[in-house]
Amino acid sequence: MGKPLGIVLYDGKSLLDGEPIVAIATGIGEKTENEKTGEMVQVWILRRDISPEFAVKLGKDASICGDCKQKDFGSCYVNICHGPAPIYKAFHNNRYAKFEPSLIKYFKDKNVRLGAYGDPAAVPIEIWQTICSVAKTHTGYTHQWRKCEPDLKNYCMASVDSITNYYKEVYEAQKAGWRTFRVRVAEDNFRLENEFICPASKEGGTKISCDKCGACGGLSSRIKRNPVIIAHGGGVYEFKVKRYIAGMKKLKNKKKWRVDFSKRYKEFCDLCRL
Repeated sequence: MGKPLGIVLYDGKSLLDGEPIVAIATGIGEKTENEKTGEMVQVWILRRDISPEFAVKLGKDASICGDCKQKDFGSCYVNICHGPAPIYKAFHNNRYAKFEPSLIKYFKDKNVRLGAYGDPAAVPIEIWQTICSVAKTHTGYTHQWRKCEPDLKNYCMASVDSITNYYKEVYEAQKAGWRTFRVRVAEDNFRLENEFICPASKEGGTKISCDKCGACGGLSSRIKRNPVIIAHGGGVYEFKVKRYIAGMKKLKNKKKWRVDFSKRYKEFCDLCRL
């Protein structure tokens, strides 16, 4: 058997809500066009039974994203059409190999991105322990740091968000023992003593790519300070940054910011009956 196009690492129930999900590793031995991350095996976490496009619109992506505020803000940096959608289709066309012990060689001494899409907290931690035990470096981020498996902090950063004069999450996560990856707004230059500007970011001068940096590997990383990055999504995706800022202002001012996905789903079902 030749090198697989991708490997299904997990096919089972989401730890977030019990719905069916899959975790699929792609980019095995392939060159990447992502200059920021560099050469990394990418792990995508998807609903098994619903296309990514519909999952996002109907809130069914809670199975893989939990209560991440970015899906309510509409500010997630991932372009569903460029990654999740074609991978979902390829999975249902049986293009990927199911993981077995002999396939661990494709992760040995590699740089692995635990969540190119989706939150690693949705997947049993044993999956990450197995892959990361042989990987050279790994990166991972979770918005579920308040309630996920505590040992996940060894592999993932607590993904925290801030806006000028609102830093509640970063203090809370660090107090709970997490290393943090904080997203801020461009005009906010506040930094804790244990934070540094992400060197792979534009504001950090893109000095080094994620695969060579290795700072975002949770507590197991050799780097112990915490990266900070400006909310990104410039150019045609600048609207996502504006949504992030608007959402964070609502959160800061304790105004309603959650989307009523149950209402949206009901309206969708009613429309399908017409």
